[in-house]
Amino acid sequence: MELLALAIAPGLAICLFIFHRDAYNREPKRNLLFSFFLGACSIITAILIEGIFKEIPPKTISGTAVTAFLVVALTEELGKFLVLRYYAYTRKSFDEPLDGIVYGVMISMGFATLENVLYVAKYAGSGQGYQIAFLRMFTAVPAHAAFGVLMGYYVGKAKFDAVNRRGLLLAGLFWAVLFHGAYDYCLFLQGLPAIKNIISDGLLFAGAIASFIIGIRLSLKHIRMHRRLSQQTFKPTETMAIRKAYPHDIPLIRDLAFKIWPVTYSSIVGMDQVNYMLGLLYSESRLAEDMQKGIEFVILYDGVQPIGFASIGLMEPRAYKLHKIYVLPSYQGKGAGKFIINEMITAIKQKGATSLLLNVNRNNPAKGFYEKLGFTVIKEEDIDIGNGYFMNDYVMEKVV
Repeated sequence: MELLALAIAPGLAICLFIFHRDAYNREPKRNLLFSFFLGACSIITAILIEGIFKEIPPKTISGTAVTAFLVVALTEELGKFLVLRYYAYTRKSFDEPLDGIVYGVMISMGFATLENVLYVAKYAGSGQGYQIAFLRMFTAVPAHAAFGVLMGYYVGKAKFDAVNRRGLLLAGLFWAVLFHGAYDYCLFLQGLPAIKNIISDGLLFAGAIASFIIGIRLSLKHIRMHRRLSQQTFKPTETMAIRKAYPHDIPLIRDLAFKIWPVTYSSIVGMDQVNYMLGLLYSESRLAEDMQKGIEFVILYDGVQPIGFASIGLMEPRAYKLHKIYVLPSYQGKGAGKFIINEMITAIKQKGATSLLLNVNRNNPAKGFYEKLGFTVIKEEDIDIGNGYFMNDYVMEKVV
């Protein structure tokens, strides 16, 4: 039983690891378990094909390459790929690129776990079961996981890129076979007497480990990339934070404003008015004057990247006004604005406020966004800002 547990444990541990990496939009457990089962079943074809060629041992370097890359790596990875492509890929729950990695690893761990059990059982009779179990725990099983990540990364991208879908699917299979074949090739060369006169077994094993390490590093990088995309899609505010801005932050506020305003307002009021208002409202002297009057500015960050800003000030007892709230276009619609407003509301409630006011241009679709957050229109304003321009706004209020 101990040997069986040792054979099964690494695959299950890696499954749990990848399951917890998929923290933002997890797959149904039933789908994952079935993927694991189908991955284990895919070993049958590999055993049959490899069994045929087992009777024809390679005697040359090129023959060993054929065995490693085409007989073993291609056969095993193709079996996993077919499960990934024709089972997991078709699930409705496969709704983000990270899912390719999740299912790819589950399928690979099903394959690797059954393969591990068979290897350990094979060597248990000769007393080498524990050595094989521990060796494969740190080499073959995580290597299969790495191959699954490499394949799943591209399959996940293919799901959401109809133009390049076929190429991405083939790329997933190619990279899995390449790293799998390279790993096995170095190990298989140890069986050639001719090669031992040139390269030692230790050096060949080091080559296998090198390909293994590179595969692991690439896999972790791919997991981080797709996990970051998952976080941005399903919980975009998780890494967001705001801090109070100070006079030395004025250049940063100006930089953000000059990136945001043309995209946000050019279609509403035209670029001439946009340029005029940027000069009027976002000069260094005007921003410094606002801060001196007691208007508080905050800067919104996603991790360490500044992505927006806002300003707020007391209008009358127990009522504050949100003077400015802007986020970069690439973050609009991802919860950033709601995050700032909620933070502002929390802060002013602690100061005894009962309402929050803001102005929004009457042609700005952002009015619908504010209404969803509980703001209501209380009046209209037409503010003369000079040079023949007006701010034609709704005044909106939210009771807090």
